[in-house]
Amino acid sequence: MPLGIAPSRTTEGSGAMRSALHPTACYLVRQEKAMMKEYSKDDIEKGLNCYDPEGRVFPELSKTQQGRKLRKRDVLLILKWKLGRIKDVHSETVNDENMSKINQAVEDARKLGGEIDALMALDQIPGIGLATATAILTVCYPDKFTIIDQRVLGVLGRSPANTDGWTAKKYIEEYLPAVMECRGRWGCTLRDADRALWGLSVNERIEDIIKISKQG
Repeated sequence: MPLGIAPSRTTEGSGAMRSALHPTACYLVRQEKAMMKEYSKDDIEKGLNCYDPEGRVFPELSKTQQGRKLRKRDVLLILKWKLGRIKDVHSETVNDENMSKINQAVEDARKLGGEIDALMALDQIPGIGLATATAILTVCYPDKFTIIDQRVLGVLGRSPANTDGWTAKKYIEEYLPAVMECRGRWGCTLRDADRALWGLSVNERIEDIIKISKQG
């Protein structure tokens, strides 16, 4: 080493440590604080709403029967809640024209005898099939609609077991009455009957796996 030049801090022990780290890891360590964005209280509330839409947002959306209209954000939250994810293609689902159709269908679903037509109208919108249509109406009218789901179909012993084989008419005439019957038998809300049926399917799967683990 030339005279007058102090040893680098990256030599010897610290140099060995750095060489053991992936370059990306070193970059992330240096940029960690710089990458952290400042979030407002409103941002935090929105984050919590996205994490728990059913508990924090959907009760407000049930006020559609009082004239409240769904917004693009509302529909996207319902899609995320039902489908598990949202995609770029859902930008078409919530464009201005389709939002008008969605809100018209939601309004029509409130009217006696308008349920099937409302479901069919929602089913025609890109990104919304029958299952998601029932989710939208369940959020808006939790005492009148319930979500058609493959797990619930299995517990109820209904066929076809895949929701793709169901129509709006079949949902209204067969699926919804079956869940309503459970509601009356169990003495709970329609939404809780739906949750319990879904949960029973999951519980059966858990117990099956536990049995398999004991056999090993």
